[in-house]
Amino acid sequence: MSGPLVLALLAGCEKNTRRILQEARAAGADLARISTELIEPALSQIGEMWARQEISVAEEHLATSLVTRVITNAAEPSGARPSGAPRIVLACLSGEFHALGLRIISEVAREAGWEPEELGPNVPRAALTAFLGQRPPQAVGLSISLPGHIPECSETIRLCRKAAPGTKILVGGRIFRIDPDLGALLDADFVAPDVVSLRDWLRTSRRALGRRPASRMPARLPHPEGGRPRPGGR
Repeated sequence: MSGPLVLALLAGCEKNTRRILQEARAAGADLARISTELIEPALSQIGEMWARQEISVAEEHLATSLVTRVITNAAEPSGARPSGAPRIVLACLSGEFHALGLRIISEVAREAGWEPEELGPNVPRAALTAFLGQRPPQAVGLSISLPGHIPECSETIRLCRKAAPGTKILVGGRIFRIDPDLGALLDADFVAPDVVSLRDWLRTSRRALGRRPASRMPARLPHPEGGRPRPGGR
């Protein structure tokens, strides 16, 4: 299914890449499904080709750069956010440099009715917590790709809770699909193993927020199947 996209990305063909994503959108897929069913398999295949030395690191980087450039066009036109749209701050942990997932999640959150603020890769704890303390959002999304960064993620979550009490903390990354038990090590409100489960959490939470004052998060939100709620469900 992702073969044509792999070919377009390796050829550096922006026109064909855009066409493939636009056709998926026209067929009824939202950005979360496009990411899960097209982009992730294509980039995974390209990564495996690089590991087998069938392509160069330059070609692998070209593919990632091309997806990053066209992903916004694959999303629904955002228009103006409704008054009181909840804010979600998105950041890669300190030491995490893979920001493509964050770019995708930002657009997925926008489609779900949130106002995303994307801080990018390798965000130091101090900078993140200072930002949250100045303007506490309704939610924070942390991206992690390496199991070795679980301790860093845990400490970042602790400091985020201190800086912005009541803010919901989400964590996501491919590592939670590979080893779902890693999520139990984190004091997060929701651990998303994939983009679709995160999209569902965002939609459910947005609807709950619509029935409450915009400045408050509900004390407890339902957790869609496929994600892991934080123990205690704070």
